[in-house]
Amino acid sequence: MRSQKRLPVLLTLLAVTPAALAQTGPAADKTLDAVVVTASRAETRLQDMPLHTTVVTQEEIRNSPAQSLDQVLRNVPGLLVPGTPAYTTDPTGHNIKFRGMDKKVLVLVDGIPVHDPFFTTIQWFKIPLNTVERVEIVRGGGSSLWGNLAVGGVINIVSKRPVAGDGEAQISLGGMNTWSGAVTKNVVASDALSFTISGDSFKTDGYNNASPDYRAAFWPGRGSSAATAGNFRLSAFLKPRADLDAFVRLGHHEQNEMIGGYLYGSNQQSGPDIQAGLNKRFDEQSRIQVNYFSQWQRFDKYNGAGCYAAAVFVCGASATAAATAAQQASNIVQYASSYDAMDYRERGGSAVYSRDMRGMLTSMQLGVDFRTVSGEDSQESYRTPTAALPAAFRVQRTNYGAGRQEFTGLFAQFKLAPIDPLEISLSARWDTYKSTRGSAQQTNFTNVATPVFASTAGGPVPDVTKSGFNPTLSARYDVSDRLALRGSTYKAFRAPGMNNMYRTFGSASITVANPTLGPENLVGKEIGIDWIGANYSMGATLYTATVKDVVANYTLNPGGAFFAGFIPVGVQNICGASIGLGAALCTGTVSYNSNGQDQRSNGLELDAKWTINRSLSLSGYYTRTLTYYISTSTGDPINKQLQLVPKDVLGASLIWRPQDKWSAAFDMRFNGPMTLNLTNAVTDPMQQGGYTVFNASTSYRLKDNMEWFASIVNLSDKRYTDSSASNIQGVVGAMPRTLTTGLKLKF
Repeated sequence: MRSQKRLPVLLTLLAVTPAALAQTGPAADKTLDAVVVTASRAETRLQDMPLHTTVVTQEEIRNSPAQSLDQVLRNVPGLLVPGTPAYTTDPTGHNIKFRGMDKKVLVLVDGIPVHDPFFTTIQWFKIPLNTVERVEIVRGGGSSLWGNLAVGGVINIVSKRPVAGDGEAQISLGGMNTWSGAVTKNVVASDALSFTISGDSFKTDGYNNASPDYRAAFWPGRGSSAATAGNFRLSAFLKPRADLDAFVRLGHHEQNEMIGGYLYGSNQQSGPDIQAGLNKRFDEQSRIQVNYFSQWQRFDKYNGAGCYAAAVFVCGASATAAATAAQQASNIVQYASSYDAMDYRERGGSAVYSRDMRGMLTSMQLGVDFRTVSGEDSQESYRTPTAALPAAFRVQRTNYGAGRQEFTGLFAQFKLAPIDPLEISLSARWDTYKSTRGSAQQTNFTNVATPVFASTAGGPVPDVTKSGFNPTLSARYDVSDRLALRGSTYKAFRAPGMNNMYRTFGSASITVANPTLGPENLVGKEIGIDWIGANYSMGATLYTATVKDVVANYTLNPGGAFFAGFIPVGVQNICGASIGLGAALCTGTVSYNSNGQDQRSNGLELDAKWTINRSLSLSGYYTRTLTYYISTSTGDPINKQLQLVPKDVLGASLIWRPQDKWSAAFDMRFNGPMTLNLTNAVTDPMQQGGYTVFNASTSYRLKDNMEWFASIVNLSDKRYTDSSASNIQGVVGAMPRTLTTGLKLKF
């Protein structure tokens, strides 16, 4: 974790290696001239976007050494994606930070959300790389167009579409006994009808992300976090007339993660989904687009653990120090701390009417969309085994939570050109969301060998209805053919997830559902400049944003009495009048979520691209992010850089094509020092020093229809973390050096 003082050197490198990612403004690569950013909901050309926008192209995805999309996006400026891949991380906790803000980005696939409906995390396992054509990243509040979750920005993943009756197969093998395979076949039945059938499978033994120095002393029974996943899709594309096209996509998705390698520690998710869309063009100026989507999800979740059977460090005791050598020599007991059975469904749709015009008003979009989520979680929490009561499944309590959320939005967008070099975009949206049919109930059992009912608490919870108005005003001014200025101001919101409002979970300590949570609200603005040359492009963006009423965790000290009007009614319904050892219902540490913090984020984003010649291109980016709480009621420090957000991040890449058949890519990423846990940030903060990660990849076309590829992630095998930790033994290591090789075949 030792800090590396490399930032000045890397800043110099950035100056001479201008960005592999396509940015706002016409890039030197003319193929980007045709890129249309559909996340704008107005079919806006990339070079005309008024907000800082990045497009990750198909070539960049192909050259990336990453094996999953979340890891590809680690090289996008402004995004902080953990170096621990999503498939080795608990799916209820893996997320990304956008401009230093947590859980503030809406992720879409072809305009349809790909978030877990219950936890609002991102379903990365549903997006294999072979299905992705490009990725659009639009920074800044997107709620004026997309509503909930689009606080820090929008990521829209555009899927490949069939162009002929061809097919593609891919297989790869790599370190950690990792392999993946994917097959796609396009079938063109006629000019009006075509199909795509695709399937993929993934397996990895994973790696043990606990430090080798502390595994035996603090993590008995812990192993590698393994995972498997599989997806199947059948898509139909219809074009009965030149002015009408539609699609229907059916899919089934599965993932199983063995977090921590414990005997009891699996996360099994499975379910089908359906998406459909229709585009109708009335004339050259007007069109309508209609979408519908739905998914069903079953999620079985075990949290596993292990302990030594020896005295003092015995299962059931509080291990505040490392196990001795004698204790480590005793038997390891594996047990489950909890089990969740979750079922939920999501459905939604949208209709957008667009019209192009002549005159000062150049285009407009009018739209409506809706989304409903319903689900339930039944949890059993188990007592830690002891010498007297060694059972691995001994129920301590059961919790049941359920509810329904409904989101409805009406929005409009107008583009105006009052003078030739100036374009102004104005969008606004009225959103209403309801949380209804809520229930949160807890049943407690006595501490005996065979659980006996002791008490029950909770029940139905009040409905909540909220509404809000979220506008965006943006402008782009072309000073010349090579220089453009842009600016934007916006408002956005994020509603609390169903897990925050209805799910109570935990064993010795417990997190209690809070059904009275309100939304987070952001107000932000940014200005930028783009400079475009014959074979280069550069951009700079300054932004500031303030988020009010951030959903934050608050912990109550055991033994304290509740104060009317301070502790939410939902928490009192579960725990009663007191907590701690003398309490009847909540005997340990109690936490709950509240709207208890206000956050500010300020930053600078620089990115550039330099195409030296047909064979060589260089790129780089630098971000400066300052993010902190400006007020809090949860005891966290204010005006301190937030955890897991380095102030300085710098990246650079090189793509070399010595032959038409051969290409190679090399990239690096420097993260400055950061705090790993804000809890101890005032007196004894847990720190990760600055670190640099190098990656490389290459591909060679063996035949016209066959390509070999290979990649190395973390070339220097750097040991680092970008996950939360309050002590050194709790550090979760990012991905070690990993080699992957494989073949792609077209048929």
